[in-house]
Amino acid sequence: MARKAGELKKRCWLAKQRLKMGYWEAVKSDRLQQSDVAATKAVYAEDRARYAPNDTRLSVLDEKMYRKVCDILDSDEVATNPIGQLIDREVYEGLDAGGKQRYILELSEKFRELKARYYNEHTGA
Repeated sequence: MARKAGELKKRCWLAKQRLKMGYWEAVKSDRLQQSDVAATKAVYAEDRARYAPNDTRLSVLDEKMYRKVCDILDSDEVATNPIGQLIDREVYEGLDAGGKQRYILELSEKFRELKARYYNEHTGA
């Protein structure tokens, strides 16, 4: 019996230490952060589905963006921020911080593809 009481005291002491050290607050904040990440992914996927629900609409958006890229590259002035010129402000403002980062990264990848297409078509390579 004394052995069980000693074990119980030890477990109680450890539980008290976890409370003092903020263990449960850390667990709670981690869970909240994970749920925020999941919510962000869901919102971003929803936005993506809304703006590109099928291949034809995606290609229309790509062609619009390609025209913008052509205008940027054809202009005589040096474009210091071509990605900033391609951003759809309405979509961008509706995203959270993580969604904005993903949007910018995807937009920069698309810009590189379209820029390569532009140079292939204009140089005949």
